[in-house]
Amino acid sequence: MIAHLTEEYTILSDKFQEFRTNSSFPSRIDTNDASVPDAFKIYKYPVTAWPVLINKDMTDELKEMSLKIPGLMQKIPALYFEDDIKKIADFYFEGNEILAEFAMMCHAKNLEIGCRLDLTYTQDGFKILEANIGSSLGGWQIQNFETLIRRNHPELADENKKENYRTRNTMQLYIKFLVEHIIKFVGNKNKTLNLFVDMRDIQDELEKKQSLDFLDIFFKQELDKRGLKGEVFTGNMDSMELIDGNLRLGDKIIHGIIVLTMDVNVTPVVFRAFMMDKVYLPDHIGLSMLGDKRNLSLLLELAQKGKFSPEENALILKSIPWTSFVENKKTIFKNKEIDLPEFLKTNKEQFVIKASRGYQGKDVFIGKFLNDSEWNEALETALKSCAFIAQEFSDSLGFSAPNEQNEWTPHKLIWGAFGFGDCYGGVWVRMSEVKTDVGVINSATGAVEAIVFEIAN
Repeated sequence: MIAHLTEEYTILSDKFQEFRTNSSFPSRIDTNDASVPDAFKIYKYPVTAWPVLINKDMTDELKEMSLKIPGLMQKIPALYFEDDIKKIADFYFEGNEILAEFAMMCHAKNLEIGCRLDLTYTQDGFKILEANIGSSLGGWQIQNFETLIRRNHPELADENKKENYRTRNTMQLYIKFLVEHIIKFVGNKNKTLNLFVDMRDIQDELEKKQSLDFLDIFFKQELDKRGLKGEVFTGNMDSMELIDGNLRLGDKIIHGIIVLTMDVNVTPVVFRAFMMDKVYLPDHIGLSMLGDKRNLSLLLELAQKGKFSPEENALILKSIPWTSFVENKKTIFKNKEIDLPEFLKTNKEQFVIKASRGYQGKDVFIGKFLNDSEWNEALETALKSCAFIAQEFSDSLGFSAPNEQNEWTPHKLIWGAFGFGDCYGGVWVRMSEVKTDVGVINSATGAVEAIVFEIAN
């Protein structure tokens, strides 16, 4: 799908010769630029000044997975657990049936929720490493550097050619999705919609204000298109009250709530308002169930049993690498029965062990990059906790890209593709130079971020 360059792939697809001629600018952008919104002028991760270009086939493949896989995951409680509360409680909630009941009450609302698939591109195409669910998805920030990155490249900056290189504004698409679903869930009485954003993890008050102002601009723009008014608020969720059937923050009625923290902690008042259909809450109690990484293993098992349509089964089996939750059991790997712990122990080069609820590359153990002692320790930890998965290692192809010195060298890429209901939200890339590869490719662990443009023709 991407043209070869000296036996490697290149992040510039078949446009390498057109773009490569201009290399006079630094390989990393300075985000403190007039074109960058204030909230992102001091961006904490490095961003490459070069784009990643993808063709229509790759765009279509990413779009299909981003829209279909989250919907199939929503079917797991019914198809795998038959909506049995005890089974669901034992698997997701350490046997707590009350939590499982609440989670399934939320799940029964059948809300469409934002998802970001993390993928790698291998010799066999894209492979899904994990599915991240909820509102606290990172990666959309990269679109705020579009103007700055276009400026460096004549092909991207030329007004006559801009349409040939399209990028999707993920935040704008998400806010559109959010407004549509608030209206669908609670209506738009009095032509007003107010959104509350839980930002309790942001300690810096300036950062919090800038983030809130940034979201408010997008939110109001989307409301204006519909002849509506409203704004975005933050604060202490505990201070909300349910008065006369409305969820209130002071004198403001709140119609939607998103939670930008890793741990969702919904108050009883908010939960009651959600059950009464008075507030749209995509980050509900059931999120820990939907976001569990073991769901990839369950999807594979369901597809192997033909529980979805033939096309859906084929998509799952093609795009998800072999995955299994780690426990003392016998299972099937490539048509052979294996004793899972022993097989993992003796074949570490082929596998990754990761926490079922980990994030930002934490608690991810890649056998290829560990010695035997480190791998065995990770395996023992996984067996004791019963909250880890083992996954066949899907190694990224080496994509030629500029390193910090502007030298074109092989890089490994992780793709983050967004799906919001039936809306494809685009994709962003994290990449790491092969010669410094330590396995985990994550912004929080030093990877370089890149914007992605789709080639129209």
